[in-house]
Amino acid sequence: MSKRLAGKTASPRPGRRRLALGAAVLAAGLLLFWQRDRLSPRRAPSEEELFAAAPARSAGAAPSRDQNGPKPRWVDTTNAGEGAASAREIAEKRLERARHTLEGYMQATRYPPGARPLSEKPDLQKAHSVAKNTLPLARPDHKLTDARVTLEQDRLYLVGDEAARLRVSCTTSDGPARCEVLRAEARVPETMPQANTMPPARVAFADEGAGGTAITALFAPAKEGFGGYHGPIAVNLDLRIEGEEGGAQFNLVYTPAPPARFTGDVREVIEDGSLCLYLRLAVDKPGRYVVVGRVDDAEGDGFGYLEHNDPLGAGAQEAKMCIFGKLVLDERAKSPFVLRDVEAYLLKEDTYPDRELVAGRDGPFYTTKAYPESVFSDAEWQSEERDRHIKEFTKNVKEAEGELEAAGGP
Repeated sequence: MSKRLAGKTASPRPGRRRLALGAAVLAAGLLLFWQRDRLSPRRAPSEEELFAAAPARSAGAAPSRDQNGPKPRWVDTTNAGEGAASAREIAEKRLERARHTLEGYMQATRYPPGARPLSEKPDLQKAHSVAKNTLPLARPDHKLTDARVTLEQDRLYLVGDEAARLRVSCTTSDGPARCEVLRAEARVPETMPQANTMPPARVAFADEGAGGTAITALFAPAKEGFGGYHGPIAVNLDLRIEGEEGGAQFNLVYTPAPPARFTGDVREVIEDGSLCLYLRLAVDKPGRYVVVGRVDDAEGDGFGYLEHNDPLGAGAQEAKMCIFGKLVLDERAKSPFVLRDVEAYLLKEDTYPDRELVAGRDGPFYTTKAYPESVFSDAEWQSEERDRHIKEFTKNVKEAEGELEAAGGP
């Protein structure tokens, strides 16, 4: 992403403990699958907060233990009634947390990692999404400035002959202001080994026609001397805004030659109540490929985000991407479906950049056949890993229920 200045954001004050626990559990469950990490049976959040509400241990107090159930608890013998109430409150909170964990995990994993609701990906609704950013003009003397620049780019990654559209708009507290470009050039960052061997290239920004308050440029690395280079490219600007001078920067990542290409061929198969699409690729470099695409229904409403993340060998290969049956039914999506905005890259571990780009296909890529709703299954996604976690979280609920009963709760 663009290397930009960013102000520190104050940490929000903690809300009620119960709400915080529930929100944390649900967020953790969703992140487990959005990031496609391997799941681990960690129990978050910590129990220390729950024990903080317990009465302090007084002189002569001793641990009480149910031999067949809960873990040891310190009980305040100077006020047995108050201690019992607090123990019950702790047990109630632990049970609530355990139930939130189980329910949140089951909700987050009802669809497989490779077929998620598009609503979960607000920043990935379309291909090449890069959020625009407004920041202060970066003055060389680091002084506060009234000048602001808004940076927009239509893509971060480029491959082959692709070009990126870069846009800068300038403002002050009085409103839009003229952007005067003193210098604009693209260069290999100093952190890269090729920094001293590849000369910078001039980038021409032009007035958009709004009195110079917005300027744009098209930058194609292959045409500017970067044709044999794979890595990040920084586009640096020196600007003058209402008499103030400073800088701004765009960052891009370039792949000179794609490691594979889409042939455009797709075959579709109904498998176990889901519609699976097999996208044909001609692979020059074997390895682990990540292929993603968005799915719209017959009415043009986007509802699915599909991902293939598996190794592909050299030659003619297929990337399997399945439109999960339960997702179709839950979203009330009607076929035929349209797969659009397909992107792909060869994943490279332990190196930077961590990928080699495949030229994607913006817009409609493939339209499926029409299918009756009855061919799609309403069954939740199943896996050995999911079953193991549900079993563990269910066990935690049962233990928490036992603790609450031992503490005198319902």
